[in-house]
Amino acid sequence: MNFKVTLLALFISFFQLQAQNTGTISGKVVEKSNNSPIPYATIVLKSNDQIINGGITDEKGEFSISKIAYGNYLLEIQFIGFKTVQLPANLTTKNFQVKTVQLEEEATSLSEVEVVGERSSIEQRIDRKVVNVGADLVNAGPTASDVLNNIPSVSVDAQNNTISLRGNPNVQIFIDGKPSQMSAAQAIQQIPSTSIKQIELITNPSAKYNPEGMSGIINIILKKNSNLGFNGSVNAGVNFGITPKGNGSLDLNYRINKFNFYTTYSINHGQRISEGYLNTEDISDDNFSNRSDFFIKNLNTNNFIKAGVDFYLNEKNTFSFFTNQIFNTTEGYFSNDVNYTNGVNPSITQLFISEKKVKTMFTI
Repeated sequence: MNFKVTLLALFISFFQLQAQNTGTISGKVVEKSNNSPIPYATIVLKSNDQIINGGITDEKGEFSISKIAYGNYLLEIQFIGFKTVQLPANLTTKNFQVKTVQLEEEATSLSEVEVVGERSSIEQRIDRKVVNVGADLVNAGPTASDVLNNIPSVSVDAQNNTISLRGNPNVQIFIDGKPSQMSAAQAIQQIPSTSIKQIELITNPSAKYNPEGMSGIINIILKKNSNLGFNGSVNAGVNFGITPKGNGSLDLNYRINKFNFYTTYSINHGQRISEGYLNTEDISDDNFSNRSDFFIKNLNTNNFIKAGVDFYLNEKNTFSFFTNQIFNTTEGYFSNDVNYTNGVNPSITQLFISEKKVKTMFTI
């Protein structure tokens, strides 16, 4: 019986000793700028990089961590948007009061951000309408044909690329203010959309354009950088229809003193497919009718290069020397299947297949 009493006394003495060797760490957290309390700040108690205990501040910014064994600790105070504070906490008494902790706002200085508008806009001038080509028109397709087809009052025929301005097909294409050596249909297929800066619609050309017999002029202005120093840009896009079509461009520019050297390289690559049928009947001859099924597949790769130099004579006068070169590769396949449904030989079928591969170079 005496042994049990002695053992119980030893246990009670041990726990009393442990209780005597623990204490409480408390304090208050405020904002440095105005001394207002910071509620819900995180309090972490560490020893040898190990987390021992922790807690959060109340609405008055106060905290209290109890039942901590005597020893040397590191107190870490954290709150979103403020710098983390670490301070020593040497617990040797029953209650250890930390001096008021002031948290400083953590401000991050952002570098300058330049916002560039990419949406197309239309300017109405005295003698023309100017379309500033943005990303929305560039993404319409890989060639100038796709861009023009998305401009009001301009339409492009999908079969032969004939351009109409306000319904009239007698249109002349200008490149950078000069008449193109190519036909309108060729020009809009060879110029990549990523190389176009502006499109001017001149519906009432003046006498300097020799406008007799024309319904108007479409002037395609190509990109030319003139920023100081060496700079450049890269653009890429893809258009998905029945088949994917891709385009991309690289613009480089170096301007020093009164000289500006620049070059632009653009490429578009894609396949176009057209198919359909035509039923023919002779109303004067009931024994003559046929059905013609056609299939057209074209694979085009267009490479466009513009290079030049500007000399700035003064603020209002500039001498420019440049060249525009287009390298085009076209692979085409055409088939036409004609079935005679009646007549003398109703079972006759005529099949015509044509394949071509053409490489051309243009200077515009």
